[in-house]
Amino acid sequence: MSNITMKNLVPLLVVFANIYLMMFVNMTSGCGVTDEYEVHVTNRLPSPQLRLHCASKNDDLGYHNIDRDYDFNWRFCENWTGNTLFFCHLWWNNSDIAFDVFKSQDHDNPCLRGKCYWEARTDGIYFSGGQTPSDFQKKYDWNKS
Repeated sequence: MSNITMKNLVPLLVVFANIYLMMFVNMTSGCGVTDEYEVHVTNRLPSPQLRLHCASKNDDLGYHNIDRDYDFNWRFCENWTGNTLFFCHLWWNNSDIAFDVFKSQDHDNPCLRGKCYWEARTDGIYFSGGQTPSDFQKKYDWNKS
């Protein structure tokens, strides 16, 4: 068995240090091995304010009252098991709606390029997926109380 000398050990330490550094940078600046997503919920309603509550199993984003044209948004990393789910419950006037804003098990994932755009309008909830919102399509009607 040969002796390990400092001369032989230095290149090995450099390799391990580089691997560790790459793993650390991945974990702090992105999602590592999973995808990153961004969800936007925008109020396109006249007065009064839109009330919303968005959450997942692990992250409760709280209750918010948002003004017209305000874009409530957040970023997250899909979990490694591929079962991330975020929902939102919206209230406006005497109407409300609860729906999934992101579901990773949706094989036709509409969040193109990692972005989902939702808009609350007087006649319902609209969706557009992609880098910039365009071509919104109506997905849900308000539930009247």
